[in-house]
Amino acid sequence: MQIARLYKLTKASAVKARTQAIDQLKSVLITADPALREELDGLGNAELFRTCARFTDASSQEEGGEAGVLQATRITLGLLACRIDQLSEQIRDVDARLARLVKCHAPQLLDVVGIGPDTAVPRPTTTATATPSTALA
Repeated sequence: MQIARLYKLTKASAVKARTQAIDQLKSVLITADPALREELDGLGNAELFRTCARFTDASSQEEGGEAGVLQATRITLGLLACRIDQLSEQIRDVDARLARLVKCHAPQLLDVVGIGPDTAVPRPTTTATATPSTALA
């Protein structure tokens, strides 16, 4: 099904972009002010992203010098964390759409242990060699 391939393409793109955003956020943390790093140290990913998302404050004044660098770092972390959250939501949305699609068109695939909506649908680069009885193509 063309719909399934489009959803898989969308999901793969979102996963790649989210991974990139996570890597960027952690890279910014490595070079961040030591006090900021200490403030965020020990947080798991979910809590780290929630905390950083609160750093974005459009009403603050742009400053120069060390204070400006700290402010820019916090804003950057906030924007990256918001991007991670948006991409995670897109991935959840596409997963739900894929699950509904498989359940509607090939529910027998979900009866097999180890096969879920993600594995029931071939990857976008897969050629149309699968039969309708074995996968959504």
